[in-house]
Amino acid sequence: MDLNACPVCARSLKLKYKLKFDIYKCAGCGLYVADARFDHSFSSNVDTAVRGTGLRELRTANFELIIEEIKRLYQSNSTNIKGLEIGCGNGWWLAVCKKNGINCAGIEPETSFKKGHQENGFEVTYGFYPDKKNTTKYDFVIFNDVFEHIPDVNSLAASINADLNENGYLIINIPLSDGFFSRCARVFNKLGIKSFLNRMWQFDFHSPHYTYFNAENLNQLVSKHGFTKISEFRLNTLDFDHIKERVTTDKKVSRVTVAMAALLKGAKPLINAAKPDIKVFFFKKTSSEC
Repeated sequence: MDLNACPVCARSLKLKYKLKFDIYKCAGCGLYVADARFDHSFSSNVDTAVRGTGLRELRTANFELIIEEIKRLYQSNSTNIKGLEIGCGNGWWLAVCKKNGINCAGIEPETSFKKGHQENGFEVTYGFYPDKKNTTKYDFVIFNDVFEHIPDVNSLAASINADLNENGYLIINIPLSDGFFSRCARVFNKLGIKSFLNRMWQFDFHSPHYTYFNAENLNQLVSKHGFTKISEFRLNTLDFDHIKERVTTDKKVSRVTVAMAALLKGAKPLINAAKPDIKVFFFKKTSSEC
């Protein structure tokens, strides 16, 4: 990650927070950028069993909302389209696509998911995009909580443009820097409690966040690469029945964080009324990269 200039607007980046990795903020568009490192050994503090309990129902419900928008865009032709999910992980999105008759392949660096992919009949290529890809042109390319984990977002957007059919769609499901939990984490950091902000950036996981976008600077980035935003909508951040499991995905999480998780259920009306922490954005390819 180049820390000399913002990848969105090329303005200067200023050091904002010193955590496990330093976090910088753009003086122009407000993008947050971390001087993070990807751990290729894939050794992390993630409790995968707990993670499944805390996330699966939430993700599946959000995926169904995204599928409905894809069906709306393609109307009666939705079963004839070809999609690609970058960073398909355990295959939850691929399963929802299969259930809805939508043809979607995946690309995934972690081979630990391979057995499950094969058992479910998913079409998955193993490696990092765009290094591992074929000559297929796609009708849509989707990121589900993955875009923020990739350091070179400009090269990424350019590669997606090249891999999409004309009038294809780039779909980005992403956490936002101006959402309720992001703001709270920064407030706690000012009070000397750093664990929340470390957790938001996933710095104790093998694949940390490199960036934290808001709706405006995300649109500014992808519009440079031949895309036009056509829709966006809020997604649910928490499954309030499994908050504890979601928080304790990180096995190093503090007791303070666990205690705060218990308070979140009571704060549900406030959370739902606040600015969203997660949105999905649909961008249409309107021109090709030069």
